[in-house]
Amino acid sequence: MSMELKSKVNTSGRLMAAARGLWRANGMKEQHFGKPIIAIANSFTEFVPGHVHLNECARIVKETVEKLGCFAAEFNTIAIDDGIAMGHDGMLYSLPSREIIADSVEYMCQAHKADALVCISNCDKITPGMLMASMRLNIPTIFVSGGAMEAGRYNNGKIDLIDAMIM
Repeated sequence: MSMELKSKVNTSGRLMAAARGLWRANGMKEQHFGKPIIAIANSFTEFVPGHVHLNECARIVKETVEKLGCFAAEFNTIAIDDGIAMGHDGMLYSLPSREIIADSVEYMCQAHKADALVCISNCDKITPGMLMASMRLNIPTIFVSGGAMEAGRYNNGKIDLIDAMIM
């Protein structure tokens, strides 16, 4: 079964020579043209402790995609930490950020005609935002969870966020 690539619209034909030049500037090689462009939406940020390791996850995903002969193009989304934003007007931005995440993932994939999407996320606003985008896009999508945040250490014992709040 053969699938028409969405990316063909901006990677082939005389009228798209400039776009191909820009793809090449992004690292696309001759063998990538005619192969799927896989978008990697990464919610890495140094603002959210549960996201600081996501760049390593993205590196592994990107290497795997490239080994399979496709072209991987990574981009980042915003991510707001509810725990840090809580207790002040920063909390007003948490829930609406889900829509911005959904829009940004959708816009990046649609504008660049990604053929598939890998979402790398954590947390209760970022993951739903990426899910919303994947439903709007209707392209093959894989989700990679960053996993649970490790407990911290205090007085030679483990301590989690809830413990810290009630101490």
